[in-house]
Amino acid sequence: MAYTQIQVYKPIEVISHFHNSKVDIKRFKWDERVYKVSRIANIWRLPDNEEGFKTHFTVICEDAGILCELSFYHKSMKWEIVQYDSLD
Repeated sequence: MAYTQIQVYKPIEVISHFHNSKVDIKRFKWDERVYKVSRIANIWRLPDNEEGFKTHFTVICEDAGILCELSFYHKSMKWEIVQYDSLD
């Protein structure tokens, strides 16, 4: 299995549910396509000079056959896709 890991760093729109200090990502829109998130595989936080900190999510989109890293900037409430790879 080849690991391609394509870096993107583009803004995205996200439908998510915030509850009890947790985030449940349902879908995101990137390049006019909507991706359904099957599950969140990993979550971690990183410090950010401008934002204070940002949270990163590794999400699996089984329908599209991709694994993506998304980041959420807490101060500005903005999302971006950092990178993606094929599940194949």
